[in-house]
Amino acid sequence: MTDNHRTAGRSTDQQQALVSIYWDYQNIPDIKQANNLLLFANSLGYVVTKKVYDNWQQKNKVSQKTTLVNHGWECVTVVQKIHDAVDFCLFYDCSDEAAISLYPHTFIIGSGDGNGEILIPKLQNKGKKVIILARPGNENKNLERLANEFYFVNELPKLLEVYKLAA
Repeated sequence: MTDNHRTAGRSTDQQQALVSIYWDYQNIPDIKQANNLLLFANSLGYVVTKKVYDNWQQKNKVSQKTTLVNHGWECVTVVQKIHDAVDFCLFYDCSDEAAISLYPHTFIIGSGDGNGEILIPKLQNKGKKVIILARPGNENKNLERLANEFYFVNELPKLLEVYKLAA
């Protein structure tokens, strides 16, 4: 397992990689970062999946969902019947995609949740690169250790500048 935390360089093989984004909106409820997240993912390769998870049926989420859909995001509605239901749904979908992807693939997981400790090794065992984005103060320290790269979501604008310079 590589340990490239907080690195921003990219290699030739990453330029052609597929990129999938799985975003737990409950852990990172920042609509303003949606575009930055897409730009960051595009700087890593060809984006094939853009999923954002929350209970989008709630009245206060309608405008946020509309904005995300208009920017090409697939909004996955998870009605909370059990604790961590969003995490389980996100992890299942992500694992499912990793199982069928035969190409170099980077998975960006927008969540600082400790439940990611289960997902990261599964993806890496399938040869996938894992980048974790978390909200400062809401991150599990084990995720930082396990992921190939780890960043705070508020670092995205600066990361975009670094990736532009490296391109």
